[in-house]
Amino acid sequence: MLNNEEISYVCDLAQRAGELALRMREGVEVKEKTGPHDLVTEADCELSKLITGELKRLCPDDAVISEEDYEHEAASCHPIDATKRVWLIDPIDGTDNYVRNDGQYSVMIGLLVQGKPAFGWVFAPALQTLYYGGPGYGTWARRESEAATKYAHVHSLLPDQEKRIMMGFRDRKNHPWVMDLADVRLVKSGSVGLKVAKILDNEADMFIHLSGKLKVWDTAGPLAIALGAGLEGGQLEADGIPFELPRLQQECSVIIGRPGSLAWSRQCLQKG
Repeated sequence: MLNNEEISYVCDLAQRAGELALRMREGVEVKEKTGPHDLVTEADCELSKLITGELKRLCPDDAVISEEDYEHEAASCHPIDATKRVWLIDPIDGTDNYVRNDGQYSVMIGLLVQGKPAFGWVFAPALQTLYYGGPGYGTWARRESEAATKYAHVHSLLPDQEKRIMMGFRDRKNHPWVMDLADVRLVKSGSVGLKVAKILDNEADMFIHLSGKLKVWDTAGPLAIALGAGLEGGQLEADGIPFELPRLQQECSVIIGRPGSLAWSRQCLQKG
């Protein structure tokens, strides 16, 4: 799949991109894409150019799709060879958070192999922490100048314990009753990648997305990292999270969390 040299190279690439985001943040130009709640900055575009250019040079036979390179519109109209490796990039996941400078944003890179998340990288510039890994490889964190450390597989949810849940603003607005469930506490976070990081670091138990608005670059990297640490990912309606390229939007619920999260969600959330 990937050799150690390639993994190390993309680790450094994700961190380089995050450091560029930090340098560009002060006074960065902000534009609207589809509306006031869909922003893009000059930094998004510069990071996209850096990451896509380096990955195309490193892996010239692979497909590379970034949210901000505008080639993804063309990619969505043409078949993609499912046997090829496909890189999915969100240069700054949590652009609103980046503009607010609250630290809740990340650089995300994911690799699909035969249509399944195989490896992911999430770099959190504000934390100076890189999360990376995938199924069969394990999940690792590299914090500032420290050596990388491997996560142990996370423990399963217990039936009677408090459920620490992360949900986006749209879902909290449309499903306020979730917060009224017994033993549920809301944990706020921005980027999808940082939501997975909070589960790994035992600050939350699960991420629930019900509105069906995520794109493949939102989930590819974080899901691979989650699976590498023994987390589970799926839907209310089915097992697994689909990556049906060239379709770029995942029009389904998405749940990523500790083992037992899917069973609890299907029992407690489908009634809504």
